[in-house]
Amino acid sequence: MRPAVSDSDVIIHLAKLNELTLIKKLYGCANIPEYVASEIVHYQYKEAELIEVAIDQGILKVHKTSDIGAKKLAKRYGIHAGEGHVKELAEKLKAEIFLSNEKKVRIAAKTEGFTVVGTIGVILRSTTQDLLTVNETKELFERLKGEDFRIHPDILNKAIDSCNLHLKKDFS
Repeated sequence: MRPAVSDSDVIIHLAKLNELTLIKKLYGCANIPEYVASEIVHYQYKEAELIEVAIDQGILKVHKTSDIGAKKLAKRYGIHAGEGHVKELAEKLKAEIFLSNEKKVRIAAKTEGFTVVGTIGVILRSTTQDLLTVNETKELFERLKGEDFRIHPDILNKAIDSCNLHLKKDFS
């Protein structure tokens, strides 16, 4: 299994859903730069404690990255410094999977040949691998509609519709 890297948004979303273990089950772990780990703590996300537990359990592995290299990457792609650190780590580890919800980051990562997966993709992949039932998936998507999450409602509605279609197939 080739490594996965993640920026903070997917981790925070999965922590809010209490589903960080999906990362372990799907990817073995998600590698994150120290910058991302400290960013989560710095902004005092209420999920920081869950994320620290995930680090202790090996769900998330923290790595050192270069500020200089990350800033160059951030400038080149017009992305946030933290995302530059993730991009640098992805190159260093020869990662295959890049976990991010941010549009600019997703475009940059895809351009570089990474498979990009966001929060919705992690949940859908968990369903296709029988880690979640379709009903559990729909429930998570409904929770993502809450104000604590920054995912466009149209994207969530499409994901919910795909679950509804899957349910109809199962019962026909």
